[in-house]
Amino acid sequence: MNMSVEDTHSDFNNLVPKFLSGELTPDENRLFREILRQDPGKQVLVDEYRKIWDSVGSVANRESYDLDAEWEIMREKLPETGLLPRTSTRSILFYTIRIAAVLLVGLIFSFAWIYTARMVGTEKVIAENEPMEVVLDDGTQVTVNRQSKIRYKKKFSESERKIYLDGEAWFDVTRDTSRPFVIDAGTVLVEVLGTSFNVNAYKENPTVEITVETGVVALTAKQDHQEQVVLRAGNSGTYNQESRQLKLIQSSNPNSISWKTRELYFDHSSLQEVADLINSVYNTNLVIMNRELAACPITVTFRDQSLEAVLNVLEMTLDLDITRAGDQIRLDGAGCVE
Repeated sequence: MNMSVEDTHSDFNNLVPKFLSGELTPDENRLFREILRQDPGKQVLVDEYRKIWDSVGSVANRESYDLDAEWEIMREKLPETGLLPRTSTRSILFYTIRIAAVLLVGLIFSFAWIYTARMVGTEKVIAENEPMEVVLDDGTQVTVNRQSKIRYKKKFSESERKIYLDGEAWFDVTRDTSRPFVIDAGTVLVEVLGTSFNVNAYKENPTVEITVETGVVALTAKQDHQEQVVLRAGNSGTYNQESRQLKLIQSSNPNSISWKTRELYFDHSSLQEVADLINSVYNTNLVIMNRELAACPITVTFRDQSLEAVLNVLEMTLDLDITRAGDQIRLDGAGCVE
């Protein structure tokens, strides 16, 4: 592994704090060890930083730290390069350590204060394999979809109700004209007074989508607060995170909240489209075994039916052969003729 002096210096500075806190990944640990192997002098610095790091947690012992003695020991360990004068380098080291200690203590207390100020009184809801329902301080009802999470204050402020969303959730917001309800969904802000709507903002999806059932919703791009679309009942709004474009869609997808209601509507939809939505709603793994079958159209409506009932309807409608193999539910058959 060949690294330039500039590269190793930059990497070393970035990796030292993670090394001291025990947070190096295996790859980072290998890189860090290689840097120390190539430059033994950096190990001396690591040892000195370790003393500073440890001293933060043991202030009572700080007076016993003998900088003169430590400097003499360090001089003996350093290579004889002639680049370390006894007086000036020691003085530089002295002030460097003092400044580093002050900065370190300051950073620790600053981050601790910021973290405490932000997180005290904060609730987190994380839905993993099943949707979760929660009622907020103002009576707003939220259903959090799988692989999604929300964060919010236990007690909203007098001027605003704000919640942070990572993933997808359904909101039925209690009306309060004096306190807007704001959802921070990463790249967009959703603001309402009182309404019901769905926000799909999974990070891996290129598009954030909002579907409004009742009321009015304002969708704003965080990159440019001048860009905003107003959505009303029956509308959808999207924000493309790559092109940074907002779009108003007059008629919303009837299946946008199927994950919550388990109501699925298909009108001449391909079996592949049907299987994809069932997989999303029921958290299952339907696999279509041949291309001809995947294209077969089907018109059907499911209203809060069990997975078995849904599969039975598909089996009879398209004359399918349904088998299970591990976590897969395999759909096979001869296909169809238009």
